[in-house]
Amino acid sequence: MVDKRTDPHGPVQVPDRQPRPDSTDLANQSGLRHGSASRWLVPSAVLAAVVTLLCVWAMRLQLALPIVGIVWVIVAWIMMLVAARSSTDAPLRNRRLAIAMGIMAVGALGVFVAIYLVQTVAGPGL
Repeated sequence: MVDKRTDPHGPVQVPDRQPRPDSTDLANQSGLRHGSASRWLVPSAVLAAVVTLLCVWAMRLQLALPIVGIVWVIVAWIMMLVAARSSTDAPLRNRRLAIAMGIMAVGALGVFVAIYLVQTVAGPGL
């Protein structure tokens, strides 16, 4: 049987004897645990604007994939806006926003890689 008084994580221990959270652990970052939704919405809006401008520029090369990229970032940003307004629990909301921003970034990267591959394989005449 374990003595609860010697358990380092037990409820009987005073706060100074509790192990400190590891600040390098991703789950303990202040961007995920605290803060408002604007901490994620503003940088994602900048990312969406940059991707949109690059997609508009890429329309000189082809039409379909840049349109997919523009639609992708707009839908992802709207998804982030809905996620920001749907929860009052800051850690849960911030995790959802971080995941949605990652989805936005990975999707935009995928579109640009696809544009590059199509232009490289098919040639500049496409």
